[in-house]
Amino acid sequence: MKTSQFFLFLVACSALTGCGQIGPLYLPGTDSPVYVPPESKVEPEPELKPEPKPEENK
Repeated sequence: MKTSQFFLFLVACSALTGCGQIGPLYLPGTDSPVYVPPESKVEPEPELKPEPKPEENK
């Protein structure tokens, strides 16, 4: 196989492997072709600090 035929074969293989793909997984600003549920934002509960006891003056 000549080098020119080999490179032509590589180009043809790379072009054919891309056939049938629906596109990249993510394009900014476009809708996804598959339904993606919105992410639920879970906020962590704030830590409760015990209130300091007031000092009693004797």
